[in-house]
Amino acid sequence: MNDEEWSPVQYRFTQLVDLLAAFEQAGIEHLEVSDERTIVIYSHTIFDLEVDDGSLAETQLITVDVFDVSSKHATTDDPDPVTLTEPVIDELVATVRVDWERR
Repeated sequence: MNDEEWSPVQYRFTQLVDLLAAFEQAGIEHLEVSDERTIVIYSHTIFDLEVDDGSLAETQLITVDVFDVSSKHATTDDPDPVTLTEPVIDELVATVRVDWERR
């Protein structure tokens, strides 16, 4: 486990997104906690993803928080939460073919 703390990062999609379908299509592991929250495992990192509007099945606005980064994943060069969260966001939007912006 990593003792470092990161600030949450908010993302807005240009269209409504079914995140559950996007995770499935992209083959990204996740564990649904509720209709608005899931824990995501991606590239040696664990994320807490919360929907800020709607549900995981229909949203445009999410907040992603880094829970933990594997010690096998070197973050010493750039431990910025954006560097950790954007690859998973990029893969999701490529799967569902929408654009996004960081807020």
